[in-house]
Amino acid sequence: MKSTKFFSVALLGLFLLSFNVVSAQVDMLWDTHRVGFKVPRGFVIETNNADEFSAGNDNVYVTISPIQDENLTTDDLAEVVAVMVKEMDYDLVTDGDAVEVQNFTGYYVRGSKDGANAIVMALLDPESATNLIVVVMYSGDFEKQALTTVNSFYSY
Repeated sequence: MKSTKFFSVALLGLFLLSFNVVSAQVDMLWDTHRVGFKVPRGFVIETNNADEFSAGNDNVYVTISPIQDENLTTDDLAEVVAVMVKEMDYDLVTDGDAVEVQNFTGYYVRGSKDGANAIVMALLDPESATNLIVVVMYSGDFEKQALTTVNSFYSY
């Protein structure tokens, strides 16, 4: 009887833990350009039109803009990101590299400005002429959430 009660309590605890892990992230969709990504619960959409999508919470903020250029290639992505980072006037750019994110090819850099951290990424959609510039701003302790977001982009 005692082992059955222990087993039931352990099973309930495992269920609650797995539910919390599964529910920690939710899908956010930008239907205009048919792109989705995962964000922490509690994100609030601020802008959602053909030119920009932005949403965030107190710790992580995402802005996406389309680049309509069917001639854009993977060779151009590093230059596109470099131009964006220069326009944003970042104090420190720490690293950058090519990435494969779901069905996108991309390039990213990490930077900071006035104590705010950001990941700036260009994503090339091989299925359409719509490509994306993604900027994820985050406070210092929330880099893991920012990385989870940038690594979760997909087109649909």
